[in-house]
Amino acid sequence: MSFHSTFGLGKNHVRLTEEECQKLEDHLSAEPPADNQQQLTDLQTKFDTLQNTYNELSASNTAVNTALETALSLNDLKGELGTTATTDEAIALLGTKCKAYGASNNRHSFAKNDGKQNEDEDPSKDYEHNQVLSDKSKFKKLT
Repeated sequence: MSFHSTFGLGKNHVRLTEEECQKLEDHLSAEPPADNQQQLTDLQTKFDTLQNTYNELSASNTAVNTALETALSLNDLKGELGTTATTDEAIALLGTKCKAYGASNNRHSFAKNDGKQNEDEDPSKDYEHNQVLSDKSKFKKLT
């Protein structure tokens, strides 16, 4: 095979003999060997597996980020994070606040109950509907 020039008037070109041309055509039209076909099939299988794994991880990551954003919003912690905060920093902040809430004694609690009924105290005396029933001075008399 040799390249030939047309004295700067065009691109270089190749002159092939008939045998060289036939070899080139045979090589281009040949089926890839079975070994290459098996490798291609294996690579396609690996690619499909990796694509599925990526899709699952992406969906999981989206769910975690959504839950994290919701938790930060519900606890009014968005202002404490910078605009460039990473997910790890947001989780650390949320964990710190959870520890602080857990260690705090300032939280809702139920009235202590030892299982014995105390007759001296009527807890329902302050209920609005009980006050209405006992104190009728707030209502006009119907005539």
